[in-house]
Amino acid sequence: MDKFEQTMDGIRKKTPKEQADTVADLKSKCPCPACPTYNTCASKAGEKLFCVLGKSFMCISEDKGCACPQCPIGKEAGLKYQKFCLRGSEMAQRYEHTIWGASLNR
Repeated sequence: MDKFEQTMDGIRKKTPKEQADTVADLKSKCPCPACPTYNTCASKAGEKLFCVLGKSFMCISEDKGCACPQCPIGKEAGLKYQKFCLRGSEMAQRYEHTIWGASLNR
């Protein structure tokens, strides 16, 4: 089990209230708004923490650069992938990689 899997396992073992508190805490620390791809629509929609919650629902569709490699949350959680706002959460990207057997662009 790698660092990301351990992190997610720890979150899964929490109560729903504790999980919500953890997500809220991570969102408060999330550096996504400083990313060149993040836009006004995502800000108004309160979209953040794409690495855990998944890609932008309706706001982000154009890659203008990626700040994921420098993200302290990503480093702490042991994330392998990036461009979460466009490609989906770490878990989703890992799943796609496993199913399709192709290397996704990191």
